[in-house]
Amino acid sequence: NSVNTCPYCTGLHGQLARMAGVEKPNLSDPEVVYATAFARECGRGSDVSSAYDTLITKIGEKKAQSVQALCWALLWGKTTGNTINNARDKIVKKCEWTQLTSVELFVMAYYGPLFLVIGVLNKILTVAPSIPKVVSAGVGAV
Repeated sequence: NSVNTCPYCTGLHGQLARMAGVEKPNLSDPEVVYATAFARECGRGSDVSSAYDTLITKIGEKKAQSVQALCWALLWGKTTGNTINNARDKIVKKCEWTQLTSVELFVMAYYGPLFLVIGVLNKILTVAPSIPKVVSAGVGAV
């Protein structure tokens, strides 16, 4: 998320990491190297392919596929979340109702409720305590 910022992603994944006891990610971990290349290139290109090959070598094909799937999900989430934020800003901050595109209206109507729930969950998680790593792993937060 350091490449393609989205407040929903930052809030949710940042709070889940905090609760799991993660201080700061190791930028040389193959998962982080791959995710960074993926974010910079939107999932395509030789840098992504090269980083994915390294990822398979370091963690195995099944885990690499999981990392890749998560990267695609985060790319979708970032794109959708930022589209919603742009449309929201046109309505709330700029009073530019007439500037909304049909895509923005569709995304806001279809995905808006989901991102509202994510936003509320982000706020709730800011006060949630840290949890033992075994519990975190059991519920899929790590």
